[in-house]
Amino acid sequence: MGQEERTVRFDHDLQIEAYRFEGIMQKFPNHFHEYYVIGFIEKGQRRLSCKNKEYVIGTSDIIFFNPLDNHACESIDNETLDYRCLNIKPEIMRKVTKEIIGQDYLPTFASPVANRSEKAQLLHNLHQMIMDEISDFKKEETFYFLIQQLIEEYTEAVKDTEPRAIKQEIENVCHYLEVHYAERIALDDLAKIAKIRRVK
Repeated sequence: MGQEERTVRFDHDLQIEAYRFEGIMQKFPNHFHEYYVIGFIEKGQRRLSCKNKEYVIGTSDIIFFNPLDNHACESIDNETLDYRCLNIKPEIMRKVTKEIIGQDYLPTFASPVANRSEKAQLLHNLHQMIMDEISDFKKEETFYFLIQQLIEEYTEAVKDTEPRAIKQEIENVCHYLEVHYAERIALDDLAKIAKIRRVK
């Protein structure tokens, strides 16, 4: 049996960690992380449990763990595992998401497994750039493109109870009240600023 290998790189440009596991037999008991984990299986199969649901994962499957998602995994038929993953802190994910989507929120991946995802190759390419300690614009471009693709395809829809237009109108009303607080303010004036049609 070959020796297990574990390689870790921290990318200072992107502020994320890249892990590579090769020939892994270890069983991972139920645990969670305070950061996002986005990984993929290079070789092997595993039985995965995440949030009390069972999955069988294999080559080219992408794995998503949101912060605090409890999960565990174990070998199937004593088969070794080759696995790569990126660890992304919530503050980094929020920053990147805001730049990509234009909204300040933390995305939630709907399922922990995307079977035989075509995005696995893109994830592999980025991971290898980090492992090779490449520092250029191509790496950052690949990272942002990957996160955009994953958010669009695998995350839950954003529940924006206050669309941006409404938020702006509320801000306009608040600003008007701050400036004119000492004056007599008519409700009709506030309705006009907020673009609300009053029913009399």
